[in-house]
Amino acid sequence: METTRIKYTPAVIARAKKIKLVLTDVDGVLTDSSMNFFTTPEGKTVEIKKFSAYDGIAFHMLRDFGIRTGIITGGNAPATAHRAHSLGMDFLYYNFLSKNPPLEDILQKTGLKAQQVAYVGDDLIDIPVLLRAGLACAVKNAREEVRQICHYTTAAASGQGVFREVAELILRAQGFWGEVLVKARAGEIGLSRKETPLLVDFKTWGPQKCRCRK
Repeated sequence: METTRIKYTPAVIARAKKIKLVLTDVDGVLTDSSMNFFTTPEGKTVEIKKFSAYDGIAFHMLRDFGIRTGIITGGNAPATAHRAHSLGMDFLYYNFLSKNPPLEDILQKTGLKAQQVAYVGDDLIDIPVLLRAGLACAVKNAREEVRQICHYTTAAASGQGVFREVAELILRAQGFWGEVLVKARAGEIGLSRKETPLLVDFKTWGPQKCRCRK
């Protein structure tokens, strides 16, 4: 994966400098959007997720520099929860097809403003959050309607290091890239304290809460 040759516009850099939290969709961003299932000998159906190792390192790098991370997804695969825990993400909101309520909840919990949040998406249900995000990022192969409203479109396609590309953009814009390389040479990437993700399930959080929040 090559990102050093990507040219960022001054407007994108200005937005990236303000980011304190990076949120992302899962299917079509962290994965290639395919959905794979298998049935266990006990008859239970399990969904398999294929994640990029490049993205995993990106979550660690952002955490090392105090930038929080999280997921808002319409899915509920156990593999996603495992990924969130293993990478020390701050938030995982799942079963949310309507994504503005989770964003509003996160803003209230963190005290951040929408312009301090980056969001990475690919499909129509991501549009409401992308319209509010300070840095709205679309995947290379996202829906055209999504790409049209975003500030930045990745060179990487779904599941091929999209989150890593966005993370590097933010870290470079904020002047941290030299320190990232120092940590890399010293073997110190990802040594900062991992968070235990705040897990919020729409089914227990409640559709009524979604209807009343704006």
